[in-house]
Amino acid sequence: MRKPRRYLAIGALSAALASLVAYAAQPSLQRVLSTPHTAAAATDRPQSLSPATPDTARPPVGIPIPLPPLPPAPGTPTRKDVGDPDSFGRPLKWLGVTQADIYLSEDCSLPEYQRAGAHCQQTSPGQTTFFSFQDTASITLPGNAAHSLLCYWFSPLLGLAYENPGAEPVTAQLRYRPGLTIESEVLRDPSLVDPGTGLPFDGRLSTAMSSSEQFHATLLGFEQRYESLRDSNVCIGGFLTRSSLVDTYGLTEAQAREVFRKPITIRLDVSGSARYIPEASLTFGLRIVGD
Repeated sequence: MRKPRRYLAIGALSAALASLVAYAAQPSLQRVLSTPHTAAAATDRPQSLSPATPDTARPPVGIPIPLPPLPPAPGTPTRKDVGDPDSFGRPLKWLGVTQADIYLSEDCSLPEYQRAGAHCQQTSPGQTTFFSFQDTASITLPGNAAHSLLCYWFSPLLGLAYENPGAEPVTAQLRYRPGLTIESEVLRDPSLVDPGTGLPFDGRLSTAMSSSEQFHATLLGFEQRYESLRDSNVCIGGFLTRSSLVDTYGLTEAQAREVFRKPITIRLDVSGSARYIPEASLTFGLRIVGD
């Protein structure tokens, strides 16, 4: 009876080994998913840890980050925008300085009035004295010194001696009016006519300055007094611009540009009158600036 039991035990062991071999032959993933705990762990794994999900928080190494585009450059402003588009945004240029010395005196033969560059007008006590001097000072600019604008800084320094020769009160006065003469070879064209005179420019044009002044002082009988005055002013629109050459003087755009490309000479002219001022010293500083 023992022999059959031994064969039965051997047969059962052989069947178990066959089942084990068959199980071992299944794919490894199938074995993992067939285990309840392992399958649950695979299902609950966060997607952020999955190799198939890219990390969008930082860019991949080696790929450049695009920069935002620069704003477009502003366009050129118009005359309506800024008033003078030709000089808009251009730097200031220092283009020269000069000085005019004018004297009023009862005796212009004195040595100090005879020196080079001095201009003297003889006065008479109690009378109105008129004076007019051309080319009291000048500056010559080379071609292309400025782009489209010439402007001045004007600084008067005045020394006035008042005198009332009579017994009754009087009012002393001084008036002066500066102006500029601009010379350019472009203005020699005989077809160019000065609208102010109706004649050809003949190489030059005259322009006023916004620097005229007048002074009054009341003097008692036989009173004498001395006064020193000083101020300074600058132009705003420019005494010569490309636009004024076209709009005011009738040049073409090409001729206006050519004026600034050629040498320019600026001369200071001064006229005026004085009364009850027998002696005076009028010093005018002139500086030219441009763009």
